[in-house]
Amino acid sequence: MPGRVRVHVAARAVNPADLGTRAGDFAAMTPDLTFPAVLGWDFAGTLLDDAAASADVAPDGVLAAGTRVAGFVPWFGEAAGAGSYAEVIVVDPAWVTPVPDGVSDAEASVLAMNALTGAHAIDLLASLAGDLDGSTVLVTGASGPVGAAAVRDAVGRGARVLAVGSADDDAFVAGLGAEVLPRTDAAGIAAAARAVVPDGVDGVFNAGLASHELLDAVRDGGTFVSATRGFMPEPARGITVDGVHVEPDAPRLARLLRDAADGTLPARVAEELPLADAADAHRRLAKGGLRGKLVLVS
Repeated sequence: MPGRVRVHVAARAVNPADLGTRAGDFAAMTPDLTFPAVLGWDFAGTLLDDAAASADVAPDGVLAAGTRVAGFVPWFGEAAGAGSYAEVIVVDPAWVTPVPDGVSDAEASVLAMNALTGAHAIDLLASLAGDLDGSTVLVTGASGPVGAAAVRDAVGRGARVLAVGSADDDAFVAGLGAEVLPRTDAAGIAAAARAVVPDGVDGVFNAGLASHELLDAVRDGGTFVSATRGFMPEPARGITVDGVHVEPDAPRLARLLRDAADGTLPARVAEELPLADAADAHRRLAKGGLRGKLVLVS
């Protein structure tokens, strides 16, 4: 296919979006989808063709066939139905970036879309609210790869970060530089945030998709960013509300993968399962209680 390259996929993360897509929850976002359709967003594997690349991804402008790469397919966009639950996929070269030594294929697949979503969320929060240095930001879902990347990025920008993660993950979340709030419902999280910051936090990134009562944590005139535009509260009290729409960003992903190789960005893999066990992986994800992502390997 002109302008496309092939990737032999070694690993693909299993995401809640895969379960929701299979269940028809996102049908409105893919009105032209035809079947059979292949699920899967993130991937890591090996290039089968030379791929043109920007200078900040490959200094000589080319990623050679045989290079280990990672990326994600925009399933709710031009790649609808042509996901990464396949042995070989055809992708835009702009979607891929090299995987550094020290990062496994499974780890790279965990970060490909998820960490990029968290990073883009903090970009969006900063673009709406201004400089985050000295501000207070609340992040839900902080123990997952989306929320963890967001916490790390917000802390790096000088924000005071309050965060809520999964049960028994307080030490992990604190290790990202956040102050840990009790894990409870959205109203309880908002109340806990107000107990720490009585006037309300400056911004929220709702990576965990807590219910809309979480808006109560935000100060008047603050900012609220959701992990998806399909789940956002109605604006109130002058609060700006928006959602992340992540797009492939090879240069940014390259930096995130280098951070993972340096040990400054976690990539938690719960378990690697054969691609043929995708149905079982979906059942396990739906059941919950995982620490890290399930990754389908081949």
